[in-house]
Amino acid sequence: MGRNLKIIFLCALSLVLILTVIFAVFMRAERAREDRLDWRALARVAEEKTPGMAIAMVDKRLAVHPRDSLLYYYRARLYYEAGSAKEALADAERAISLGYAQEISHLLKALVYGHLYGDYARQKELASKALVYDPAYDEAYIVRAEAHYLLGDYRACAKDAAAYSALSPGEAEGYETSLLCLERTGDLAGAEKAGLKVLELKPASHAALWRLGRLYAATRRHQRAIENFSQAISVSGGRAPYYLDRAHSCAEEKNFSCAAWDYASAMAWTEVSGYASYYYLLGGAMHRVGEFEAALEAAGSALKKEPANPDFYELRGRILADAGKTSAAKKDFQKMFALSPAKKAEAESLIEQLQIK
Repeated sequence: MGRNLKIIFLCALSLVLILTVIFAVFMRAERAREDRLDWRALARVAEEKTPGMAIAMVDKRLAVHPRDSLLYYYRARLYYEAGSAKEALADAERAISLGYAQEISHLLKALVYGHLYGDYARQKELASKALVYDPAYDEAYIVRAEAHYLLGDYRACAKDAAAYSALSPGEAEGYETSLLCLERTGDLAGAEKAGLKVLELKPASHAALWRLGRLYAATRRHQRAIENFSQAISVSGGRAPYYLDRAHSCAEEKNFSCAAWDYASAMAWTEVSGYASYYYLLGGAMHRVGEFEAALEAAGSALKKEPANPDFYELRGRILADAGKTSAAKKDFQKMFALSPAKKAEAESLIEQLQIK
């Protein structure tokens, strides 16, 4: 074989070997890509099937790759979302010990302590530790802000919420948290500004509409509050607090019909209908608009729940008096006095008015 032919042959052989190696590398990479678990796929399995099935998928991979820190983090997160605190913490610790992203793993531990154990001091501590590893980690600020809020440190909460918004200005979560925290600090102007920003980013946020309505009511801008509460009801389909707050603002604006029917609407929720005080408010509102039958029914319901409350007897007595049932009204006023001797003068005055009628 001539020298040139040998060179050509060797070059061709080298090229074949190189291509073979490259092909093998690509094949291994493709197999690794196919074998690698993706969080979105795991989350989909957990949501559409069961968390246990998603965890089993991770277990299978860990049997082959027992030192894969990412897999431990994935499993920790799945355990957290399934409510298994002990297992989540164990896997998060394992991920940390194997060197997985410290800020993310510590923040997951913060969520476990706060959301599953209710230990908000530990949540704050671990979120702070995550920020030591990455001072620009936006999620750590919002998790720590939540802990501050639940611990009653509203100024610190507002500060962390602002830090989150500075890092992620296009996300509503920071402004939502600012709204809550600033309202608690008494900075209603700042809270209003945050709430308006939430609506700029999430126009259909009925929670923001409602909270802004409460701010307007607190500053005696009741007409604007009513508009916000109405929008919140329209967007959400209705929530008990939205009806109750609109009822209050309607009453402040002397729109007693609006107040009466909003109190009635709120009674559809057991967290309202389970309390005598709300029946008392409903009875008073119905009384003001001349709906005596509905008013008497509400006052009667209040008395069934709290039969020793003199105010409830007074309300029913006033309704009965205006409905022309003076004898029954007198009995209620007498019962009111019997339950509360301090109301003697008031009861006697009401009974005298019955005689005039």
